Amino acid sequence: MKRVVELLQCAIGLFAITMLVPACRHGKCESGPLSSIGRSSHNAGANCMQCHLPDGEGEVCWKVAGTIYNSDGTAPATGHQVRLFTGPLGTGDIRLSIQSDASGNIYTSEAIAFGNGLFPALIHNGDTAFMAEAISDGACNRCHGSSTDRIIIP
Repeated sequence: MKRVVELLQCAIGLFAITMLVPACRHGKCESGPLSSIGRSSHNAGANCMQCHLPDGEGEVCWKVAGTIYNSDGTAPATGHQVRLFTGPLGTGDIRLSIQSDASGNIYTSEAIAFGNGLFPALIHNGDTAFMAEAISDGACNRCHGSSTDRIIIP
């Protein structure tokens, strides 16, 4: 009887552990769509890269992801263009051109060569806002909305 109780306790413990530990994807990254005005997503304002990375809970691994907000920063903004340039203030080559979706998010699983850094620009109705510093990865909401102001349309 004691042996049966021990086996039952062991089985319950193993079951609890498997339910609490997220499934490991062993670094596998699935490709996903490019954001566009015709798509919608979730968790506007959250750091997309917390889940959308090789061993994360997100279904797709994003290389660039973030949220665009209206001019007063109170609501996500749909259909705005973000470009990544090789030089400051829109100079050099365009490495990425992407549009915010119906949830205000931008995202792509396309491999981006950041090299020595890329310079983001946000375009709205012919006005462009440039980020002065180069970025070395695409986790926009890691800083924007937490340690830095949200990304707002010009």
